Amino acid sequence: MKTEIDLGQDKIYLTTKELHFAEHYLGEAKMNATEAAKLAGYSEHSARQQGHENLTKPYIKKYIQAKGSKILQNIGVTQEKVLTEIANIAFSNITEFFNDDWSLKSLSQVDPNTTSSIKSLKKTESGFAIHSHDKLKALMMLWELVKNDQ
Repeated sequence: MKTEIDLGQDKIYLTTKELHFAEHYLGEAKMNATEAAKLAGYSEHSARQQGHENLTKPYIKKYIQAKGSKILQNIGVTQEKVLTEIANIAFSNITEFFNDDWSLKSLSQVDPNTTSSIKSLKKTESGFAIHSHDKLKALMMLWELVKNDQ
């Protein structure tokens, strides 16, 4: 039996298991389809396949997008903020973390737009190790958005 869900302009119909899957996917499963399927009651053996399959169903995708966009709006995530962060990663320059003598600057001396490109910062025996987010991936994401505008 399916439950009718009103998404404003659209109405969709989900089974109880599909609804639980979508809720777990957005909640405690942290967008992990296999984990969401397990939490929704799908078999351990088929959870990976069921999770993937559920994410390809248009009505489940529509529900996740509608519910997810409300969550993002409530916490203040906008397209502009996301694109700004991707651009910060894409256009970061590792040399901005160093002084002229190659010693590491204090993070308070580095532009916050540049520090957002840091994936991890770890103290080592010889100093610090800085690992940045994938710059090429960020550039490719931006390229996909702008290539048709040229």
